[in-house]
Amino acid sequence: MTRLHFGCFNCPLDGWFNTDVTPHLFVARVPGLAWLLYKLGKMTKERYAEHGQGIFEKIHYLNVTRRWRFSNGMFEAIYSSHVLEHLPFRGAQLCLAESYRCLQQGGVLRISVPDLDAHIRDYEPKRAMDWAVKFFEANERLEKNMHHFMYSFESLQTLLRSVGFPQVVREDYQKGACPDVGKLDNRPDSLFVEAIK
Repeated sequence: MTRLHFGCFNCPLDGWFNTDVTPHLFVARVPGLAWLLYKLGKMTKERYAEHGQGIFEKIHYLNVTRRWRFSNGMFEAIYSSHVLEHLPFRGAQLCLAESYRCLQQGGVLRISVPDLDAHIRDYEPKRAMDWAVKFFEANERLEKNMHHFMYSFESLQTLLRSVGFPQVVREDYQKGACPDVGKLDNRPDSLFVEAIK
């Protein structure tokens, strides 16, 4: 497997090594546990149906804020959608540095995140509280689901270059050098960036 998809949650793609930290991947490995959690009201009908389809059985555990277990230059492509903003800044730095290390020469990293510039354009002082709650996803129950840092193209480009990527470009939805980008991208109102090693 030469393509890594980190933070895939419920969107694993065939042909990719799909990873996440979701507890659902552990639930999927215990027979009957998803059914029990659903019957106890601890799992939604939608999520239980995904367990029934075997979605979470296709996912492997990877904490991207620690050193990855993969060897140097192992992947031709790495993809992630709406993960980086959920990481503390130092965790994001390490994640991108590990992406660089694990990519082959000429390999592509494609990152999709909320567009900070678009959020700032949307700000109105009279609805500052609503804006801030949405910006930080402050209504989420778990801290890991909240936004810790937000990126513009310029700031993400600076961060990617600081870990070694010589070429960083802004791309459009479902366009770019990343393999399967038409299947992977599923949030059109995002900032899409590709970095080539």
